[in-house]
Amino acid sequence: MTGPDGGAADLAALVRRCLASGSVRDVLWLRLSCLPKGLDRPHHRRLLREALALPQHARRARVFHLPDGDMAVATAPPDTLRPAVLRVLDGAVEEANLGRVIRALRLPEESGALLAGLEESLGLAPRPEAGDLTHPPLEAEALVAILPTLPRADPAPYLRRQPILRLTPEGESGVVAQSIAPMPAALRDRLLPGWGLDEVPALAAHLRLSLETRMLAGVARPDWLAAPRPLHLSLSVAALTSEAFLTLDGRLPGAVRPMLTLAVPAAEILADPAGFALGRDLAVSRGYGLALEAPGGAALALLPPWRVGAGLLRLAWSDALPADPGPVLAARRAGLAVVLTGADRTAAIAWGWEHGITLFQGRATDRHLRN
Repeated sequence: MTGPDGGAADLAALVRRCLASGSVRDVLWLRLSCLPKGLDRPHHRRLLREALALPQHARRARVFHLPDGDMAVATAPPDTLRPAVLRVLDGAVEEANLGRVIRALRLPEESGALLAGLEESLGLAPRPEAGDLTHPPLEAEALVAILPTLPRADPAPYLRRQPILRLTPEGESGVVAQSIAPMPAALRDRLLPGWGLDEVPALAAHLRLSLETRMLAGVARPDWLAAPRPLHLSLSVAALTSEAFLTLDGRLPGAVRPMLTLAVPAAEILADPAGFALGRDLAVSRGYGLALEAPGGAALALLPPWRVGAGLLRLAWSDALPADPGPVLAARRAGLAVVLTGADRTAAIAWGWEHGITLFQGRATDRHLRN
């Protein structure tokens, strides 16, 4: 299944061989032709192609160059390429659009879908209208097919891991923690490609909780306990009050629990304030740190972090923040540490410094570490 770079015909031949032999291959289709305008630039394409550098990511891999600049890579399981590409795209592409830029398919099960995509890229089948982004209604049969596979799915490709960096104007820098957050939309794209989650919020919550419980189960590994290091875990209220969290708590020594900061999105708290209060009281009494995840200043005005008992604020950078820094300044005056997430540009870091923020998470800090 390995060999020199190929084209569309070679990829179709690979599909036929997998169908005939039953060999399993993961195919990652990087749809450069679908890049949003802001990302469709030469240096962005170069970064994406670098993410597909084979020696460091995949075994028994082969690259296929497709029409319109698209690329596909076929690898033997497990799939380690997708997480690498997701890290490159993180912050540059909205999570809802990731499924249009990256398509993950497994052969031979999804051979029909891959061949249909090839026909479309070769002009042998009509492309969908660009403005038609609607998804077909989700049917019960589709759910019945995928729900039993959730407990067996490897969560690693669907958990976003990023370092949190202390970076000061004076040049001091160092990693202070690692952030781990579930990406339910990415899991949806793998299990239910082409289906939307907006009309079925219960399924979106179920996918998130499935990833969160697997994430919690993986925290107290022997290698981590042997050399524990600070983690920020993004958790829904359901995960914070779940059996998986209680099981993790029972396995952690008391001295290690303060190294875990449990970050709950503001929308989750507003949706279930009673459930959050229950989980918060348990977490704080057991010695964990508590953080509020806010998508911007407006959320802080609606839900001040000190009112919910959070000791840390994880604030998402947006271009709207400089216009209304009041809620952020109030959080700083209340003595809360602030992590500016989504710091993908140096402008976010500069704004953070102006307001006394020195903890950052995002592509700009990732680049700083690489340099």
